[in-house]
Amino acid sequence: VQHDAIARLVKKNGGKLVGAESGRAGYDLTFAIAYLRDFAMTHFVLSDSFETFVPWSCLDEAIRRAKSKINDEHKRRALPGKPFMSSRITQVYHEGACIYFYMAIYTKGVANACAVFHEMEESARNEIMVAGGSLSHHHGIGKIRAPYLCTETQPSVVSPAWRDWISTTKQAVDPRNVFGVRNNMLAGESSSH
Repeated sequence: VQHDAIARLVKKNGGKLVGAESGRAGYDLTFAIAYLRDFAMTHFVLSDSFETFVPWSCLDEAIRRAKSKINDEHKRRALPGKPFMSSRITQVYHEGACIYFYMAIYTKGVANACAVFHEMEESARNEIMVAGGSLSHHHGIGKIRAPYLCTETQPSVVSPAWRDWISTTKQAVDPRNVFGVRNNMLAGESSSH
């Protein structure tokens, strides 16, 4: 039933149904990505992946905006070479899909290359959210996206009431801050150990 529904969506939207084998190969590649990344770094290439959930009505716009932003930022910063930015849908739901973005830039001669890469990735993430996508999907918030929970540094994706609620809950359940130390909105806190 799910396969038939996906096949109809793919046909209706001009996509290509590649089957389960391609998905398995993509999953298997996740085990090699860290090694490929480390090898690429020895040749001045920084790369990473990030994911989001996007409603179907926003999917094309989120992909277009993210890719366009990376190209614009690369050009604005006069970086060497050409940026690489690709995307693929890894999970589908009635409401939308999880999109993985893969990004790489050549950084030979670039000062503060890691910071530049992070800023470019962040700019793409902002465009995804402007287009209606979420901050993350199954990777969660963590340390990298924690600033989005605080209004001082990024447009906040949560209300002050939510931040108060999560802080109160965290204090009640984990007063010594053992679990999730320095993650999410708790990134500025340190363990009492």
